[in-house]
Amino acid sequence: MKPRRVCVLCGAAAGAAPGFAAAAAALGELLAAGGSEIVYGGSSSGCMGALADAALAAGGRVTGVVPRQLISNERPHQRLTDLEITDDLASRKLRMFARSNAIIALPGGTGTLDELFEALTMKRLGFLGHPIAVVNVLRFYDPFVTLLAQCIDEGFADRTQRGLFEVLADVAAVGTWLQRA
Repeated sequence: MKPRRVCVLCGAAAGAAPGFAAAAAALGELLAAGGSEIVYGGSSSGCMGALADAALAAGGRVTGVVPRQLISNERPHQRLTDLEITDDLASRKLRMFARSNAIIALPGGTGTLDELFEALTMKRLGFLGHPIAVVNVLRFYDPFVTLLAQCIDEGFADRTQRGLFEVLADVAAVGTWLQRA
């Protein structure tokens, strides 16, 4: 796996199924073992915390980017390699993207989806050149892929938009994807 600075989008909640946090931990370990630095939302809880804990335990570098107003809510991870505080959520996204050269989305809530849609929109408009992948843990992203297909079918998006990202079946596929990306 080529070492990279990988922005990982994921939830500050663990999700209902234990497989979500387990996948986040597995991704953290995989990226750290491959020499990639992780850039993420900076939280110590949920999938975010599992990702950072596993990467740090494996000797990896982890950078958190947290908006000032969320410091009390999201409890920034205390052992990060680097922590950047931004003025707001919009700045957080832009800084996470600027500090990375690849983006991986794990399952998460509206914040994760917002970040993913922003990355895809920026890539479509030429403001971002990063390769983007969604890891379809427990088929979480199936409705997203279906929704995008509907947008294309209904004429709200052209077919090239499906090529803006790759859907990976599981964390094990990330290493191969990073080699090609």
